Amino acid sequence: MPTYTATRPLEGDADEYFDYISDPENLPAYFPRMTEAHELPDGKVETTAHVDADRDGRDETVTSEATFDVDRAAREITWSAPGPHDYHGSLRLTEGGVELTIHTTSDFPGMQEALDGSLASIAENLAARA
Repeated sequence: MPTYTATRPLEGDADEYFDYISDPENLPAYFPRMTEAHELPDGKVETTAHVDADRDGRDETVTSEATFDVDRAAREITWSAPGPHDYHGSLRLTEGGVELTIHTTSDFPGMQEALDGSLASIAENLAARA
């Protein structure tokens, strides 16, 4: 099971940073293939993304439900989505900055670059709001 991890120094106020990443409506602003994310009444999140889910070389629009758990005390968000790739991950604030980790059953080309880009987008979005 491949695990991808990206880290970045925390830029700005940690509370503001956590408030931003813990709001599921902000997910499309920093996960580039995600086009929509909405919190459901049961605490799950419905996401829509444009990805090559069936690995045929063509992107398709995929909508799915995922758990999205926010642990304010630990300053960590965890999520998981059912399916053949056992996709789950976490985004957490650490003493050294922010860490984004994804676990899946398959290698996905470009995943590491996507994670690095997601952390850069979060920092840019927060800087623009300041």
